[in-house]
Amino acid sequence: MDLQIKDKVAMVTGGGGGIGRAVVLRLAQEGAKVAAVDLNLEVAQLVIEEVRSAGGEGLALSSDVTKSEDVDFLFQKVTDVMGRIDILVNNVGGGSGIALAAKSSVEDWDNTIEVNLKSAYLCCRAAAKVMFTHRQGRIINMSSVSGRQGEQLLSAYCAAKFGVIGLTQTLAKELARYNITVNAVCPGYVFTPGWEKLAEAVREIQPAYEQMSFREIFDARVREVTPLGRPQSPEEIAALVAYLASEDARSITGQSISIDGGIVMR
Repeated sequence: MDLQIKDKVAMVTGGGGGIGRAVVLRLAQEGAKVAAVDLNLEVAQLVIEEVRSAGGEGLALSSDVTKSEDVDFLFQKVTDVMGRIDILVNNVGGGSGIALAAKSSVEDWDNTIEVNLKSAYLCCRAAAKVMFTHRQGRIINMSSVSGRQGEQLLSAYCAAKFGVIGLTQTLAKELARYNITVNAVCPGYVFTPGWEKLAEAVREIQPAYEQMSFREIFDARVREVTPLGRPQSPEEIAALVAYLASEDARSITGQSISIDGGIVMR
């Protein structure tokens, strides 16, 4: 299938590893020119080396996308070097504060909201200003299954990811007149370093998991809550993102699309 994104310019935040890395590689495979943005410049550079070795074109950048001045500089840099931005993938996520809400700290709450929701807001705002000029664009925000239903130990994370969906719907209505679509992707269980932190917290409150490794806890949780009984891979998430960035998805906007093995069915 030709997704018709060849030579489009895409920016992927959190593009140095996990889902972000897979998204960068998939968009580049489809012919897009990709800016991989990560707080850790070294990992972003490694991903772009993969893109270039496969014959693609890309740019590695370091930025703290929770800071307005960093985001403004980032978007100026990408437009200066690559000419425009057609596709934005807000993939940065994570945070701290994996604990029962009553035992969590305000600092962890603020950090998690900033990383997941404020970063999406700042980047969406900056992208819209660039996309206005060309009267077209694709914005894909990374939410989560935890943005569709509450989860124990993840009060701040759930609040942030629910917020990403609300932001997505609002922007979809505001930007539709400019032919800019805005959608959210809601992954289920993908084994990442962030999940290791959650597995550690689960082990502390679930005696049955005390002797299990982090991966064993992850696999047990997947079997327990996922009808298909298997986790999702970064490549599966990247395939959905690439479709939403394509011309074939031009009539899809304001949607939060789950790719979670059937955990949330609506």
